[in-house]
Amino acid sequence: IQSATSPRGDEMADLAATVKGVMEDPASSFWLKSMLRTALERDPVDALNDALLLAGALEAQLRMIFGLEQD
Repeated sequence: IQSATSPRGDEMADLAATVKGVMEDPASSFWLKSMLRTALERDPVDALNDALLLAGALEAQLRMIFGLEQD
């Protein structure tokens, strides 16, 4: 039985391609690659939750700096 939220084979291939793409992209920062490597070693739920919190905090900081409206 497969969970509705667990990736199927094609989705796993897409995920692997995405991770590989980020890691091989010369435009990806050293910091991003390092954080991705670290995140892949963690519990995926915890890693995603932390990444979403980080993205939200960085967006809030950017909006504050540039005086942009909050959504």
